[in-house]
Amino acid sequence: MTGSDEPRVRREPPRETDAPSADPGFLTISNLLSLIRIPLGVTFLAVDDPLLLAVIVAVGALTDLLDGFIARVTDTRTEIGALLDPFCDRIFVFLGLVSFLPTGHIDWAGFVILVLRDVFTGGVFIVTKLVGEQMPFHSRFGGRATTALQVVALFTLIFAPAYVKLPIFLVGFASVYAIIDYGMAGVRGGHSVGVVGSPSGESPA
Repeated sequence: MTGSDEPRVRREPPRETDAPSADPGFLTISNLLSLIRIPLGVTFLAVDDPLLLAVIVAVGALTDLLDGFIARVTDTRTEIGALLDPFCDRIFVFLGLVSFLPTGHIDWAGFVILVLRDVFTGGVFIVTKLVGEQMPFHSRFGGRATTALQVVALFTLIFAPAYVKLPIFLVGFASVYAIIDYGMAGVRGGHSVGVVGSPSGESPA
């Protein structure tokens, strides 16, 4: 077959890449769902009915599941959203646990164990900001497990406070695992540490 007999391949002109999506701004649906957890956490301090408290915990957990999902589906993931999600998680859990301290269902030692992971990640975040380092946020199994077990602890404090030692132990174990995992991730990636455990893909918890 001669050169003139060879089939000619038509080359398509290079296509222009899609333009980057516009900044969705701060008041996205996912960010609003995250922010809802702050007033929900405040209501812990004013409500003592077990059913209402359970509804508050359930709604808070639901918003935590939905905010990241909606951010991914609507392509509105932002850097501020990745920070806002775990921040609102910690405020919600912290206020919920604090509300049980006066009841005697949980002592200070149990309280410290339940917020150990949050104190560590919050401290690391503040220190890295003070020294001018950037800290990427990545969801990691240890963080997600700790957050889920914190919710279990809140439900236990509401309905079966006599058995709260078990979730406290589990949260403590998960927190230690999460802290070690965060540290190892930081060593492997320089200063890259996953700080959240939120089930959402855009942030840690």
